[in-house]
Amino acid sequence: MDKLLVILRKPPYGVPNAAEAVRHAGGASGADYESILYLIDSGVYTAKKNQDAGDTGFAGIGEDLELLSDEMEIYANKDSLRECGLKENDLIEGVKIDDGEVLKRALKDSQTVMIF
Repeated sequence: MDKLLVILRKPPYGVPNAAEAVRHAGGASGADYESILYLIDSGVYTAKKNQDAGDTGFAGIGEDLELLSDEMEIYANKDSLRECGLKENDLIEGVKIDDGEVLKRALKDSQTVMIF
């Protein structure tokens, strides 16, 4: 089975990167890829519980992300969480925390890497 690594570095609102990253990772999971969605930098906000898109014009994707956690692996970078002031209990269910080891392995093992 081919492996896809999708790295999300941008926040969930203001730019379409988060929605596109989740769409690509989820679509690949449904097409027999082993996909990993890796949240780093401001991308970790995508996994925050109870998001409110406010008047950004963007739809919240936290619920979609939580549903997809059954189909693919989702990781949030530990250092990025700390830098953004988030803790594990701030995240939706199904998101695992990584100290960078999973990212290193996924970069090595994945046939395709997409960065958003």
